[in-house]
Amino acid sequence: MAVGERRIARRVPVKLVVTEEFHAEQQDVAAVNISEHGMHYYRPTDASRHTKREVLLTFSLVDRLQPIKALAWVVEEREVDGRIASHVTFMFLPEKDEEVIRQYVQSRSAH
Repeated sequence: MAVGERRIARRVPVKLVVTEEFHAEQQDVAAVNISEHGMHYYRPTDASRHTKREVLLTFSLVDRLQPIKALAWVVEEREVDGRIASHVTFMFLPEKDEEVIRQYVQSRSAH
């Protein structure tokens, strides 16, 4: 890991549709990677910014019937190729959901 690297957990690529809720707004966003501690996803450029805010994310991993609802903190947002790249850290994730994500990441890391 490089000096100054903030990531402490392996991220793996995903193609997930995630429902993001922020106050009364709700929209589907496209996740591109996930770790047991957070996620990176894209939103349209015209979407409101959420930096340093809490959002509620709902998503399902492959072979998982019960969706995961995760409270997350938006750590960083920036415009990339006409979209907003959002990086979030999961907060207060239930242990069972944390384990599902950990196993998912580990299974994808082996490839």
